[in-house]
Amino acid sequence: MGNRRLGRKRLFAVNKLGKSATVAAGPGIADAIVSSTVRREGHKVVTEIVVDLGTSKATVASLNDDGDAIGVLDAGAAYLTQITTAVNGFITYAEMQCVEAPATGDTDIDLVAVDEGTFALVADGSTTDAAGGTNAQALITAAAAWSLGEVDHYAVAHGTPHDIDTADQYLYLTAGAATAGDYTAGKFVITIEGYAAPDDK
Repeated sequence: MGNRRLGRKRLFAVNKLGKSATVAAGPGIADAIVSSTVRREGHKVVTEIVVDLGTSKATVASLNDDGDAIGVLDAGAAYLTQITTAVNGFITYAEMQCVEAPATGDTDIDLVAVDEGTFALVADGSTTDAAGGTNAQALITAAAAWSLGEVDHYAVAHGTPHDIDTADQYLYLTAGAATAGDYTAGKFVITIEGYAAPDDK
């Protein structure tokens, strides 16, 4: 059989789609994940997660406590994905863009990275406080309700370590204010950028 060759147009299309992320979302938020991909741009690694809080597949909600994980009530861990150096590289940048304004639930939404992959939305609040997890890092702190088209980001400053120390941590959306409710809308594109170390020469 002869060699199969990809044309430049097809190669671009395949690269644009990326590949499926190695670690899937937790069951407590999986129904709200539209897509989760990782792609390479040379040594840069771009992880993109698209979330629809108003999905018709499940009822995504927030509780009335700042820092609680956002997810489906009593459905299990609500992490978006786990960040690993092998898959996502050394993280240097995080961005969150609102492409549909959130409604009904807590509209002040943060992006947090923590060591534990166990935080879930439960009625008694016993395992909800993702922002209070081990080595918690607030990558995106909205400080107010999101509006359509709004973008927030976190980037490593000059003179700091080369990554945001998210290796093996789990990403969660958390309530930034004390507002309980079931989401009827809210779509976000979350982009995490990192760099892969080159192979030994």
